[in-house]
Amino acid sequence: MVSPESNRVRSSGSWHLCCSHLHYPWQDKNTDERNRRRHHLREYIEMGMLEHWHPVARSADLRGQPLEVQLAGIPIVLFRTRSGQVGALSNICPHRRFKLSAGEVVGERLRCRYHGWTFSPDGQGESPATPKLHACISSYETREIHGLVWIKPRDSQAAFPAIEAEGFYYIGTFVHDAPAPLELTVDNFNEIEHSGTVHRTFGYDLERLHEVVVEYQANDDTVWVRNRGPSKRIFWLYALWLGLRRGDLFHDHWTTRFSPVHSVFDHWWTDATGRCERMVRWRVYVFYVPWDQQRTRVFSIGFARSRYPGPTGGLRLIRWLFRRELDREIRNDVAILHNLASYETGIAGLKLGRFDKVLGLTRERIERIYRRNGKPLSGSWQGDDMSEGGHPPAVSTLPARNGSHLPPETTG
Repeated sequence: MVSPESNRVRSSGSWHLCCSHLHYPWQDKNTDERNRRRHHLREYIEMGMLEHWHPVARSADLRGQPLEVQLAGIPIVLFRTRSGQVGALSNICPHRRFKLSAGEVVGERLRCRYHGWTFSPDGQGESPATPKLHACISSYETREIHGLVWIKPRDSQAAFPAIEAEGFYYIGTFVHDAPAPLELTVDNFNEIEHSGTVHRTFGYDLERLHEVVVEYQANDDTVWVRNRGPSKRIFWLYALWLGLRRGDLFHDHWTTRFSPVHSVFDHWWTDATGRCERMVRWRVYVFYVPWDQQRTRVFSIGFARSRYPGPTGGLRLIRWLFRRELDREIRNDVAILHNLASYETGIAGLKLGRFDKVLGLTRERIERIYRRNGKPLSGSWQGDDMSEGGHPPAVSTLPARNGSHLPPETTG
């Protein structure tokens, strides 16, 4: 029986805190601010953003101390028990709303620094001062794969995203913080036009961007983009190792999926005919994780494949160089977001060109699959190819130079 005065539930002779009656830390602030934040929190949860597997931290960053993270504005604490199990809990102690991330790991439990409450990885809490007082807080299922800690709600049936890199050599795992909402961060990684001025290795010369062929295809839950054109000039020593020659083409193919939101990039170079591939091919998985409504944490897993002789094609020897180059290119993407004049995510009124058709395709699927709200997009498509209702067509393709179309392919 619930007691409104005490906000506790009597069960089997013990007192249990009823988490549904607990308040969030901001409830002691002014009413308008409290209501605004609670509305945003409820909106995130209702939209289903938490229902997917998300990377939230590097495994290397989770050592002896608890680690504070966020997911869509929700405060979460990660901790590793003595046996090596990873726990993920709400970062709010139900006793007196203290941050559990300020506590410490004791054996197989996380102990709150304030009053010594302890919590198991499945969220079962105990009070040392009142042994019959218990609480159960939100906990998440966890996995550690490819150097990252992943979480999802325990009652979610979401499938774990496939990371396929057979035949590739692992280069590294990277974490970068983008100062922009989810949609704008995805936009920045999912178009190639900016490579002429922003990127050093992966991209096309600004003066020859008009020669780049871009093709789009999409189905219900996936967007494919294929680009090819004259490669930009690369530092001569790096180009020598990649086996590049003057007149080569750069191929930039990516596939974006939405549970969770992530892209798989394949980068490689060929001769001018497009048939003779050069010595190295890259594959990069990029996961876009909303930290809150205004920030996105970008987790990247990089691989490469070499045609040089040897077990790793020489990649083990220069892995440090490839790590540095990939990190630099991702940092360039993130840095450009600091200078946006507006962080509005709508696309209505923008003068979008042939490289920007992907913006509408990804937004529709973010809303429908990732946020799961099923609402149509607001605004209208401003590109040069519009379907009925002003939205981009489900499949929008610019023909290749030979008039053929690329079939959908899975690069992940």
